[in-house]
Amino acid sequence: MMLDRIKRLWGSPAPTYRVVRWLFPRLLAVCYLIAFWSWVVQCDGLVGEQGILPAKQLMENVHAYEAREHVSLLKDYPCLFYWHYSDELMHQVCWAGVAISVLVIVGIWQGPLLALLWLGYLSIAGTGGVFMGFQWDALLLEAGLLCLFLAPWRLWAWRIGERRPDAPPGAVFLMHWLLFRLMFLSGYVKIGGGDKPWADLTALTYHFETQPLPNVLSWWAHNLPLSVHKLDCGIMYFIELGLPFVLWLGRGGRLAACVGFSLLMGGVGLTGSYNFFNLLTIFLSLTLLDDGWWPGFVKRWLRRPEVPVQHWNWRHAVSSAAIVVLTLFSLVAADEFLVGRIPGYKLKSAEGMATAYGKYVSPWRSVNAYGLFQSMTTERLELSVEVTEDLLLWRELPFKWKPGDVMQAPRFVAPYQPRLDWQMWFAALHPGFVPQRDMDPRSGLQWFGAFLSALLEQRQPVWDLLGEPPFPIDNIRAIRVVQYRYHFTTPEERKATGGWWKREKVGMFSGEFSRRRSVDR
Repeated sequence: MMLDRIKRLWGSPAPTYRVVRWLFPRLLAVCYLIAFWSWVVQCDGLVGEQGILPAKQLMENVHAYEAREHVSLLKDYPCLFYWHYSDELMHQVCWAGVAISVLVIVGIWQGPLLALLWLGYLSIAGTGGVFMGFQWDALLLEAGLLCLFLAPWRLWAWRIGERRPDAPPGAVFLMHWLLFRLMFLSGYVKIGGGDKPWADLTALTYHFETQPLPNVLSWWAHNLPLSVHKLDCGIMYFIELGLPFVLWLGRGGRLAACVGFSLLMGGVGLTGSYNFFNLLTIFLSLTLLDDGWWPGFVKRWLRRPEVPVQHWNWRHAVSSAAIVVLTLFSLVAADEFLVGRIPGYKLKSAEGMATAYGKYVSPWRSVNAYGLFQSMTTERLELSVEVTEDLLLWRELPFKWKPGDVMQAPRFVAPYQPRLDWQMWFAALHPGFVPQRDMDPRSGLQWFGAFLSALLEQRQPVWDLLGEPPFPIDNIRAIRVVQYRYHFTTPEERKATGGWWKREKVGMFSGEFSRRRSVDR
């Protein structure tokens, strides 16, 4: 009896994934819906024609280069906006993405519509510049590409039914391989990167306080005892470094990995704001569950037949062939990612494969490497943008989500991602803003100078990304940026002062800029 149970748990009979095939395209569409909606409500201020980094100007520069050099850059900018960009078209793409996501959730023409969602989000990512450079944007595109092999391509897919075939094994493997790379590489860069807080298990004593957008639960987590932080860090290492290998050890291993990954992502999501990343990773983890793990009432409602229906069709053939190509390029992507990030890492892909990846695969943003939180930030530096009417009294501009007022509790914002607030966190890690140095596109801070310029030029879409200004923007004569060091209060300090934060001034992050003194000088 016990032997039979072990065989069922860890045995080798080929499992079926018909429930996953029904469920995952719908869950992925939920992430697409969040992503398109999150972008459309802020894109005018970020990349609109009156935004910080206008996408229209980017595409005009691309076409000017093509005309001068007599080349085509379509392979470098594969997006719908290559031929034409306007704010109106960007809005149409985003709202179409929201509507198409709903259709996929309902079960209408899932394969073709998921392809449109992938193309639409690729177009946004390709023109979003620094505001679209996050690993979860890459993860959504890669999961979206792989789901094309998994999803039904028929017109109507409401329930499974008696005649619907099982998920192609190749498509299921590619999902599991993506999940393996995401989790293992995220653990490997922490332990292999030489970062001291990760090495001595104290990283979580900083993480909750210094992450880009904490919430109120971050304050509670930060004030847990050191022993709890170290224990949690050890558990995280087991999940990220151990469970990715366990998922290849049969049904029981996949169940353990699914539970571990989901618990980790749930904890990260509850104590931080990471857009749709945690949801998407949990949804990917559910692809580890074969039909045998789902409750009977779910399978009965979906009308899953007891005897699997196996039809070899074009999706089986394509997904099987894709295993070789995508797995190979994903290894090249991981190799290119780790070089320079891991001290002593010497493995190097064949030059031809690396060149092919960079030239033909990388621009599509759908075969990627991942490595989250490689280095732990040990202090929280915040930038305060100040404006003045009279060059005497300076007032702080409130942001909608990032820490500012020490008396205001950090708020929940996920699954929405305020991308300007996120970028302000990255900007604070720089030693300061010097226009002569940092307005170079290679500096990493060019967008920051463009942001200050947009405020001085009174571009309303950019102002809409911020909170209510202290006085009418027409009266603003100058702007400057001050840097502060923030710390969470202790429970005792919070009880005494009512504040969630305490801060101390570090110094000036930038000089003063007025409408007469340009930011880009």
